[in-house]
Amino acid sequence: MSRLLTAGALLLVTWGLLCSGCAKKAQPQTPEDYLRLGDQELGRKREAQARKYYEQFLEQYPDSDLKAQAQFKIAEALYRERNYLEARFEYQKFLELYPLHPLASRAQFQLGMCSLQTVQTFDRAQQHTKEALQAFRLFRSRYPQDPLLAQAEEHSQFLRRRLAAHEFAVARFYYRKKAYHAAIGRFLNLIQVYPDVPDIDAALYMLADSYREEENYVKAQGVLQLLVERFPSSTYLARARAQLRALPKTGITLQ
Repeated sequence: MSRLLTAGALLLVTWGLLCSGCAKKAQPQTPEDYLRLGDQELGRKREAQARKYYEQFLEQYPDSDLKAQAQFKIAEALYRERNYLEARFEYQKFLELYPLHPLASRAQFQLGMCSLQTVQTFDRAQQHTKEALQAFRLFRSRYPQDPLLAQAEEHSQFLRRRLAAHEFAVARFYYRKKAYHAAIGRFLNLIQVYPDVPDIDAALYMLADSYREEENYVKAQGVLQLLVERFPSSTYLARARAQLRALPKTGITLQ
């Protein structure tokens, strides 16, 4: 009987210790406690619970020197939850409140990442693509020595290709619909803004053909000549030369 009592007492003591530990964890006492517990929850992929600790910290310690960290980690938790719209808002809020903080460069980079994660295929509206590209450009100009610069440049190149593909798709749509005036504007924008992306030779050929259909033979000749000179290996080369020969006389000597 005494052994049973001893075992029972031991269980009660153990349970009391466990409950005491739980109570301590549930009731953080200092700003550091809130951040530590939030970080623990974030490490366990319990982002919503982590945010609660960070938000409670900001409510209870609005004058703490650690409040910038809490604000940044709220954004990080939202990003990990794939709640990119709210995360973008919180990163922007962090930059407005703490523009000179050591984490500011990371927040600016993450602004770009939030928009990058919501980029649609090239044939859809490209608002998020433009936002992401602008964020990475700002990151590059403000933090040219940051270790994340190479990643930002890589993302920027991807986004430029996406915007160029979208612009080309719209221009080609107008071209195939024989809306040549609209096609010309789109092709010109593509060539001027994204001169280094693929399919520029195709864009030049369709631009020249649009000018020809509009009976603007001088501009058609100029664009075809540019295509021949710049892209000697293009699959459009033979067609470009044939178009040049077939154009009405413009009075301009071909090189």
